[in-house]
Amino acid sequence: MKFKSFLRLIILVLFSLPLSIGCTGSQHSVQNTSPSPAPSQAVHPSSPPRETVTARADHFATSYNQAIQDKEDLNNAASANDHQRSQDLIRSYNKNMNASRDSYQILMEIAQKQGTGDITIFFPTNSSVIPENDLQYTRLIRYLDSLEKNNHGKKLVFVIIGSASSTGEENHNMNLSMRRANAPVPIIDHYLVNVLHSFHKVYGIGEAHSPKEVPDDINKRYQFVRIMALYDDIQPQTGSIDTGKGGGGVSMPGRQGTTQPGEYINSIGMKFIKVPAGTFTMGSPDSEIRRDKNEILHDVTLTQSFYLQSTEVTQQQWFDVMGTYPSHFENCGMTCPVENVKYSDVMEFLKRLNEMENTIHYRLPTEAEWEYAARAGTSDAFFNGPMVIEGDYSNNPYLDESGWYYRNSRQAPHPVAQKMPNAWGFYDMHGNAWEWCSDWQRPYSFHAETDPQGAQFAKAKIRRGGSWAHYPEYCRSAYRSWFDPEDTNPEMGFRAAITRLEKNQAPPLPKPAEIIPEPAPLQAKIIDKPRPKPKPKPDPEPVPMPGPADITRCLVIRDISFDYNSSKIKNQMVALLERGVEILKKYEGKIELHGHTCSMGSKPYNMTLGLKRAEAVRDFLVSRGISTGRISVKSFGEDSPKYTNQTEAGRSLNRRVEIILEGYDVK
Repeated sequence: MKFKSFLRLIILVLFSLPLSIGCTGSQHSVQNTSPSPAPSQAVHPSSPPRETVTARADHFATSYNQAIQDKEDLNNAASANDHQRSQDLIRSYNKNMNASRDSYQILMEIAQKQGTGDITIFFPTNSSVIPENDLQYTRLIRYLDSLEKNNHGKKLVFVIIGSASSTGEENHNMNLSMRRANAPVPIIDHYLVNVLHSFHKVYGIGEAHSPKEVPDDINKRYQFVRIMALYDDIQPQTGSIDTGKGGGGVSMPGRQGTTQPGEYINSIGMKFIKVPAGTFTMGSPDSEIRRDKNEILHDVTLTQSFYLQSTEVTQQQWFDVMGTYPSHFENCGMTCPVENVKYSDVMEFLKRLNEMENTIHYRLPTEAEWEYAARAGTSDAFFNGPMVIEGDYSNNPYLDESGWYYRNSRQAPHPVAQKMPNAWGFYDMHGNAWEWCSDWQRPYSFHAETDPQGAQFAKAKIRRGGSWAHYPEYCRSAYRSWFDPEDTNPEMGFRAAITRLEKNQAPPLPKPAEIIPEPAPLQAKIIDKPRPKPKPKPDPEPVPMPGPADITRCLVIRDISFDYNSSKIKNQMVALLERGVEILKKYEGKIELHGHTCSMGSKPYNMTLGLKRAEAVRDFLVSRGISTGRISVKSFGEDSPKYTNQTEAGRSLNRRVEIILEGYDVK
């Protein structure tokens, strides 16, 4: 084989390699939009020289772009049959590519330690524009807002990588990825006009990772710009990822403690607080006022720390990810909790958030994790005090300070983080919105448990915390409730959890070419083929649960609705009642019928009307063979609304009867 043909073979092998996140750019841009910072103070002679984040980012971009230049020069050397020059260029390529890979890994670790993370902005095919009215623009602004709020005068360093899919030819993709890398620059300059910052840009074609001849929705995953932000004040170091506004790492040996956890803020401003591993007592003691018998007191050990959102997910955060407004109380404002979301909607939100943040660790908390964080080392009904004996138990001075509930909410949710946080920094754990948990409903164990996960499958998902529409007893730390995962409700929201602060493994920078040995160049191993990315390990099987305990109360039928000022059973409710009869005949427990009304009319009148509605349902059940001796009726009148009485839609939903079955065993 001729030497020229051989070197061209080298070029083909090199050009077939994956580059970073599809990067092949040959330009490097650093811009300071403000004057250079003043020289730092002298370092003590015994201290090692401090390397700034800016210097590391510059080293990454410079090394990488020089490696790309080496590859282009190698093509020219091959055309000129310059063997020695080709050998020198391969050595240079090895050196620069190794250096860029090391710098890139260090930058990612620093971003994780600082909690700044990164954001990926996606583009339509052949586009490099981020329109102001677009969801991607909103996401970028939210990311910049979180950076500005937490920079405290520090310089921001942006590492920007542009990418294009394989749908275009190489020169077109190079130019397109360059434009995409430049697209966020004017937005960042405008929004961070008073913050010192610099850019370190690498352009990429994305073709090495983008599959060929696939649907457009696959190609769009490679049509992006990735922006990594770092504060220029941390020297590269090793250790756990526990930094943030809350300080360094935390530990919490033994039982409940009050150590302040670390913090993490993601690209759309969701703040997370680290909850250390530990043991706590789950459930409630017999002495707790208005407790339920299913709150069996038992010790639970959580062997792994996790991060939990400091507030419920807001309407703004939902919109940033989903681009929709599902809330019943949309006019409450963008800082109010998102509600009216069913379980599958929440799962889709978390899936998209994981894709946006390049991770797999956003999830819902387990029921045990939720109660552990809600208690924050306390054992009372609320983190700031107990239940109190006062009238009909609808008032609680401690809950007035820590949550929105029936007596202080004015029958609507409120913006998050307006009430007192608990000792670990979590807001609205009592009231405001019910919060989905990951567990399927199951009875508690009578003995200690480790990392409980709920039932493997059931008909309902756990929800915790109570809501703006409920009495204090439903907002207690120990109170358990469950809900049909396919139902929506103006009281249902959630807060997210993170297993650990860990990004998906970034596509590796290309492995350097090996020097061509002589005299047998045809047998040379020019470059190692990239190893396939290991498949993620499957989630572990759920921990086997102990046998079931007795459930003492079960809401069989949620809402038998009635017309205004009527106690007559509607025709459309008959089928629902027949289903209830089947369940009631299967189990032998006592039956409670709770009658409710809206707020129209006087309180005495509504109390009587609620009783009539409960009695109408009782008469129906008796006509279908249910023993009268099993049934008791009770009226709550207008005092226990589930929905707002400020609208006709809410009032119509409050005109209802609930059927509660007591004392049966789940087999």
